[in-house]
Amino acid sequence: MIIRRRISRLKEKSAMVHKLGLFVLILCFQQQVAAQDGQPQRKLVIAGGGSLPDSIIRKFRELSGEQPRLVVIPTASSTKPNDVEISNLWQERGFEQVEVLHTRDKSQTNKAEFSAVLNQATAVWLGGGSQTRIADAYCDTLVETQLFALLKRGGVIGGTSAGAAIQSKLMIAGGRTQPRLKTGLGFLHECIIYQHFLARDRLRRSISAIKQEPQKIGIGIDEGTALVVVDNAAEVIGRSYVLRVELLESGLDIRSYGSGENVPLATTSDGDER
Repeated sequence: MIIRRRISRLKEKSAMVHKLGLFVLILCFQQQVAAQDGQPQRKLVIAGGGSLPDSIIRKFRELSGEQPRLVVIPTASSTKPNDVEISNLWQERGFEQVEVLHTRDKSQTNKAEFSAVLNQATAVWLGGGSQTRIADAYCDTLVETQLFALLKRGGVIGGTSAGAAIQSKLMIAGGRTQPRLKTGLGFLHECIIYQHFLARDRLRRSISAIKQEPQKIGIGIDEGTALVVVDNAAEVIGRSYVLRVELLESGLDIRSYGSGENVPLATTSDGDER
């Protein structure tokens, strides 16, 4: 009986090893396919609010593809969106196919028919207002899943003001000097994004947030400026600056980056060169 049990256990272990081997092979194959495909797994245009220069809109249009299909999400706004006005604006900016996706009813956002417009989209733009309204409507829903699927197939997600703040995994939902943190959509999971950064003097609040979450990097984007992220590369465009705030063992590390400069998204250690 003891021998039979040992043989049975050996068979079970052999089966587990076989399954694990198959899993590893499948995972490696999927990674190879993704690499061969050559598509960036993350394209983001994160604008700090205010009046956006043409360079930011042009970059968003460029990343949207030759025949872009744009979905605009105006849910952050306190006013009821005017679909016709939104469509006309973005058509003037070079997007022939424009759809508007909006609700405040979270029960709708898990319905396939509501988010179906995202299935064929190549670009999404998140408008300004309150990032909490976006989070309350779309976080942990089918819409969020569809947005990540869009990025995975090579699409681009852009946004300004609240539409920028919502793109980090942890976002600032309010507070003047002591920030209230809330879960965002998480496209830029390494960072906490602050919009209107210099125009509204938000350095103190950003430092407080990083002290609460020292494993994150603070990215402060001023008005009329955007951080363009393709995979793990991040470049500043626009007329002002992006500030990067990181808490090191030696203290706070705060650096500014102007148009054309690259912003490191990975955390660093004391003494690392950047």
